[in-house]
Amino acid sequence: MINLHLSFFLAIGLLLFPAINYASAHENLNSGDETLGNYEVQIATDPEIPSANQPFKLTFRVLNHQSSSNILNSLNTQVSEVDHFRMGVRIYYNDNLVGTVPVQSFDGGEWSTSYVFHESGNHIVNVDLYDVGPNGKTLTYTFNVSVLNIFGPMFQYIISAGGIGCFVILGWILVTRKKVKSKH
Repeated sequence: MINLHLSFFLAIGLLLFPAINYASAHENLNSGDETLGNYEVQIATDPEIPSANQPFKLTFRVLNHQSSSNILNSLNTQVSEVDHFRMGVRIYYNDNLVGTVPVQSFDGGEWSTSYVFHESGNHIVNVDLYDVGPNGKTLTYTFNVSVLNIFGPMFQYIISAGGIGCFVILGWILVTRKKVKSKH
């Protein structure tokens, strides 16, 4: 009977172990979106938590919210990627400008760039979307990007070890409980 329980927990553990690395119970830490007017800018980092002095991928996506023209269908909003846009990025750390991505024209609604933060902590990323605001003005979207030196991949390993430890303890409790009941 003990071998049956042990093999059951082992099988569950082996099935769950590959999924632990990809499980996401929350929105990514360094991803977000902001809508101004009819345009939405989304930002994400890969890896989710960049480390200081390590290159990472910074991805931007620009969407257009075109709402219906009559009042009866005012809740009918269509979202589509913008075909062509001009964008620039300014990055601040402790209110000091530490980096920029020059203004460029992009075809398609998404683009990525490689970047390196040199300090751990919170960085403010201002994304300037040109010629889309009222009267062709620039819209500025503001995002927070956290950079850590402490955890890196260790955070995922610690959470995974805690989950596996919980299953081991529960299995041990069940096995010892069965032993105690069989003796009585």
